Amino acid sequence: MRYRVGELARLSGVSPRTIDFYTQQGLLEPVARSEGGHRFYDDDALRRVHAIKALQAEGWSLEAARAYLAAADTVLEVLPRAEQLRADLRRIEQEVEALKPRLAALPPGSEARPLVERAMQTSMLCALGLAHELAALLAGS
Repeated sequence: MRYRVGELARLSGVSPRTIDFYTQQGLLEPVARSEGGHRFYDDDALRRVHAIKALQAEGWSLEAARAYLAAADTVLEVLPRAEQLRADLRRIEQEVEALKPRLAALPPGSEARPLVERAMQTSMLCALGLAHELAALLAGS
């Protein structure tokens, strides 16, 4: 897909002036220009703006974001995956919290108790695996 400056700005939640600034600073590069001189950007530019915003939200300066993006274009793949892993971890934590009262309500000899305990253990092992993947992802980036 191709976007003009205003479309890219709207889709990424920044102003057209921010898109202009990012372009001037070398953070974005238009993929084409119209005969009238209008710049067009692609989906990669949209992902880059989202990555820049995510890095800034983490306290990174634009200079640091530029250097990071220049050194590791894979950040566009890493950040969304890291966010997905964090969301999965939060979801599993909620599942475990929801199972705790059910487990506490079951009598010690109940046939259902081992099933609930196993479900909790499975959720916690899954969370551990996700946490390990997130740590490896962040360590490698």
